Amino acid sequence: MKNKEKSIARSLLEIPVTEPEMAMVQVTRLGLSITLKEIPYNKLTALRGTEDADLHYMLASCVSPNFKDKAWYQDHMGCPTPVDALKKLLRPGEVRAILRRCDTLNGYGPGAVIALEEEPDVLQDVAVGAALEDLEKN
Repeated sequence: MKNKEKSIARSLLEIPVTEPEMAMVQVTRLGLSITLKEIPYNKLTALRGTEDADLHYMLASCVSPNFKDKAWYQDHMGCPTPVDALKKLLRPGEVRAILRRCDTLNGYGPGAVIALEEEPDVLQDVAVGAALEDLEKN
C-alpha cells in the first residue's frame, strides 16, 4: 500500500505548474476582440452570489480591452461602474457567449472531467460530444 501512495504522490509532483490559460473571442456585432484569462479559484468562488455576478466574472476574466478604465466606462460610456457600461455595450446573449468561453478556461467545459468507470465506447462518445460542443461554441 505504501508503494502505491508513494507512486500517487510522485505522479502529483510530476504535474507541471502552468500559467493561466488564455483565449480570444470576438463580439461580431461590434467588431470587438476580447482576450480572456483563466482566473484563480478563490477569486472565482468569491464572485458567486454577488449582484451582477456574470458581469463581474467577465470583468475578472478580461485581460483586454481594459473595461475597468475610467476613461472608457465613465467618460466615454457615461456610467458609474464598468458593470453598468457593459450592460449598455453588450447584449445578454453576447455576455452569455463570452461567459461560456470563460467557463471553459476555468474547467467548466464538457469533457474537463470524465468518469473512468464507464465503458470505452461511452468515454469515446463523451469525448466526441465535448469536442463537437466546443467547436460549435467557437
